[in-house]
Amino acid sequence: MKKLFITAGFGLLAMAAPAAADAKLFPYPAKANYCPEGLQPIQMGGVICCGVPNQSVTYSQYQAHPAPRRVYRAQHWDGSKSPQGWDGSKSPRY
Repeated sequence: MKKLFITAGFGLLAMAAPAAADAKLFPYPAKANYCPEGLQPIQMGGVICCGVPNQSVTYSQYQAHPAPRRVYRAQHWDGSKSPQGWDGSKSPRY
């Protein structure tokens, strides 16, 4: 029975190996490194663990959208409850 579990474990590991080879491992910007020597904190799929990164940018830099940020400003309000440019007439302008 023990041999069966070990064989099944190695089989699952062999199936997961190609997926792990294509994984993006991002360096994690940590102030302290508690990983063993030769490893550093990495972020893989949102999980932080020890390893060797294969990307040069962090996960947050990778996820940042390249579009410029928009700045919204409040419109000037003159204190009136009427729409801007309304002359007080009830008939629509065409």
